[in-house]
Amino acid sequence: MKKLLLLSGLTLALAACGNTTEEAQSEETHEPAEESAEHDHEHVLDINLTVDNETDPSIISVELLKEDEAYEADRVRFEVQEPETEEITWLNAEHQGDGVYTAKTAEVEPGEYSVTAHINGPEDLHEHTEDIFEIE
Repeated sequence: MKKLLLLSGLTLALAACGNTTEEAQSEETHEPAEESAEHDHEHVLDINLTVDNETDPSIISVELLKEDEAYEADRVRFEVQEPETEEITWLNAEHQGDGVYTAKTAEVEPGEYSVTAHINGPEDLHEHTEDIFEIE
C-alpha cells in the first residue's frame, strides 16, 4: 500500500512538472492572487524588479538574492495586469545567470501596468513582489 501511495504521488509530481516549449511561450490567463492574512509569510529573498524600455520590445527583469548571494529559482513568471481592464498576461522568465531572470514584453501593448514577479523555489518557496511600471 505504501509503495502504491508513493508511486501515485511521484507520478503526480512528475506530471505536474512537465513543461514543453509551447507551454512556456503561451499566453496564460488566470485570476490574480488575492492577498490575505492567511497568505502572510516571511520573505527570505531580496527581489529587485525592473523594466527596461530602452530595448524593443521592453524587457521585464528581476534579480534575486538570498543572504547577499545570487538565488537560482525553480520557476519565475511575471503577471502583467492592466489596471483599467484587469486583463492579465503571464510571461515566463528566462534565466540569465547570477539570479537574474528576464522576459520580453512583445505580447503587451504599451501602457501602465501592475507587474508582479512570482518566484518558486525548493521546499514550497513562493515569493512575489509587485510594482507599477510604464511599458513602452
